[in-house]
Amino acid sequence: MRIKKTHTKDQIAKRLREVRIDNRLTQKEMGEIINMTSGSVGALENGLYTPNFDVLRTIKKRFNVSYDFMLDGEVGPDSNKLLDENAKLKEEVERLKRMVDKLLK
Repeated sequence: MRIKKTHTKDQIAKRLREVRIDNRLTQKEMGEIINMTSGSVGALENGLYTPNFDVLRTIKKRFNVSYDFMLDGEVGPDSNKLLDENAKLKEEVERLKRMVDKLLK
């Protein structure tokens, strides 16, 4: 029998921060998404407490990450595909923003 490593607050805190930074959000902006104050987001990121299920579910849905990623840092094939697509979409959005900025000048 293989015993699965349990997650810790520090691992979840690291993933939460990683998701926020990857999406170029401030703690205040992340707080607005997960219905928390920026101070609470900071406390989560520092491992002072673990987010409840509603917060994890919101992060999962909003940022297309799996529970496995948030809890264990594991990214499966489907998650890798979503992350790649998400990165491509972000690049395309940035490219379009630059084009709009040029047109407005």
